[in-house]
Parts: sequence; structure tokens; C-alpha cells
Amino acid sequence: MTFDFVIHGAPRTKKNHGRRKYSFRLRRTLNVPSEAYEKWEGEVGLQVLKIRRRAEMLGVELPIEQRVNCRALIYRDADRGDAVGYYQAIADGLQKHGIVFDDVQIVSWDGSRLMKDSARPRVEIVLEGVGE
Repeated sequence: MTFDFVIHGAPRTKKNHGRRKYSFRLRRTLNVPSEAYEKWEGEVGLQVLKIRRRAEMLGVELPIEQRVNCRALIYRDADRGDAVGYYQAIADGLQKHGIVFDDVQIVSWDGSRLMKDSARPRVEIVLEGVGE
């Protein structure tokens, strides 16, 4: 199984510039992702329907429930952030939006790269089954 797609928009990491908010319901302070990450994750959510249509066209059943290598070509709008931060953000987004069942299934990031493209920031993703 191989499934490729593009997430358009400037990718953001989850941990940088995180915020703390008090939850009155839980009666404790929570760490929440940065506003920039939440905005990017919302943009991903708007693109999920197109990604799902592509999966259907290719015969890929979502969410993917097998172990995968995620090759992510991360084109940033500026030269900032670290690879691990982007990997975590991408993995969490793939799980939240039902592309993979659980981000623990991403067992490698072989072929992933951080690059810069100010004009067209995006993430090009290829999910490849491992151990088929």
C-alpha cells in the first residue's frame, strides 16, 4: 500500500509557542498548542475531503490501520522549526483527521526533509506500508 497527497499551507509545529489555559471544568491548567498550529490544523481539516476522495480513487481504505513509513517533504514558508516538531504535528494531524488510525503506526520517517518554499508552503506526504 502506498498513498500520497499534499497538504497545502504553511506547516506549523505543535510545541513552539505553546500556551497555558485554565480549564474551569477540569479545575486545572492545561498546555495547549500554539495558535499558529491550531490554524494550520484547521486548514488540514478543510483539505481532508479532497484527501479522502484521492484515497477512494486509489483504493486505499481510511483510516490506515497498518504500520507505515511517512515520507514528508516539508516546504516551510521560513527556515524555522525542527524536524521532530514537524513530525509530531503531522502525525497528530493524520490521526486527528482519520488518515491513520493511530499515529503510533508511523514507524519511520525515511526520506523526509525540511525545505523552504516561501511562495508555496506545503507538506507532500507519502505513506508506505511497512512489513506487508
